[in-house]
Amino acid sequence: MSRFVQARSSGPLVLLVAIAMALSACSGNSSSAAPGGSGSPQLSPVATDNGGSPVATSSGSNAGGGGVGGAANALSNLNSYKFSMTLVGSTVVSNLSMLPGSSIEGNGPVTLSGTIELVPDKGADINVQGFHLIETGGFDYFDTGNGTGFLKIQSTTSLADSFSPAQMLSSAIAPSLVGGFDVVGTETKNGVSADHYQASASALAELGSITGVTAATWAADVWIATDGGYPVSMAIVANASDNSIVYEVLFDITNVNDAANKITAPANVTGE
Repeated sequence: MSRFVQARSSGPLVLLVAIAMALSACSGNSSSAAPGGSGSPQLSPVATDNGGSPVATSSGSNAGGGGVGGAANALSNLNSYKFSMTLVGSTVVSNLSMLPGSSIEGNGPVTLSGTIELVPDKGADINVQGFHLIETGGFDYFDTGNGTGFLKIQSTTSLADSFSPAQMLSSAIAPSLVGGFDVVGTETKNGVSADHYQASASALAELGSITGVTAATWAADVWIATDGGYPVSMAIVANASDNSIVYEVLFDITNVNDAANKITAPANVTGE
């Protein structure tokens, strides 16, 4: 893929499209379970049998996972928010590792962070493992981190949408999985009251089948704001027998509707 950026002025749009495509299918297409990744997050335990395989548990008070199913769309009702994200072991990771200038190695992890603004104007400011995307005023501004500043490109579609927690949640939890999440409690998460949903044994087995990561121990938790129904946090993780992370989608949402979440165009624009 190095041919995409032989010159910053000749191929920036192709590079941006390549990144958007790489992120647009976040969940689910990993074909291997090579060990790798970061330390294991603190997730709620999943019931297993003596061999370590998930076993069925009783349904929670909101069996059917309606809160999880509507959570991604509920993000569109917010004015703005900040997010942080970690990905391990999907085709998104492998595709991004092929981009020129990428610092990603092997299975990941890939880290993302940024700000999404929806009201009064739609915009985004997102960092992806050394790459920086700002979307505002009908333009995409992209910096590969090589010190030459931002490229400015007319927006035709929202590349930032491919990086968003809404996209990650929707693609990581397929419609067939929504009914497999049950409420296990209500707790404070990222400073807000949230209903804690946890995947059932059958949903965890389906996650393994969908991703192709079957020789692993899975856990999947989602926290949905009790006021607003948007996702506050998500943690889907598969650990190999050596406890290394072979698949992971984590995100946290903070600073909801903070007036400081204002997206502005960068000053150091050097090319169009």
